[in-house]
Amino acid sequence: MADTDPRDGEREARLPRNLAAIEVHLRECVDIVERGHDAFFGPDFVNRYAAYAALIQVGNAVKDLPNGFRAAHPRVRWRALTYVRDEVGHIYGDSIDWEVVWAALVGDIPADLEAIVNVRAAL
Repeated sequence: MADTDPRDGEREARLPRNLAAIEVHLRECVDIVERGHDAFFGPDFVNRYAAYAALIQVGNAVKDLPNGFRAAHPRVRWRALTYVRDEVGHIYGDSIDWEVVWAALVGDIPADLEAIVNVRAAL
């Protein structure tokens, strides 16, 4: 049984907005991947930091979902999405491993987006 949180009532009210935000930010990540490896790793930092910001926003929105909702939708990698947010959100200075960020964008985010789209469609 999922842990209950006294804030879940407030989180329930924000559920549609948070799911929409998760989808938007995952789509942003997919868009960045579609620009290609060279655009991500090139001299222009904008794509890297756009992905960085999008991943943090996804994790923030996931953390604001009610625990019961996350438990009811186990096909979404909720824990992984918050983990990525925690990992990239607590790296300071020049220690961001952009290869790890790129690997997450390419390997995991498309499936995460599909899972979120399916959850939203089923509501």
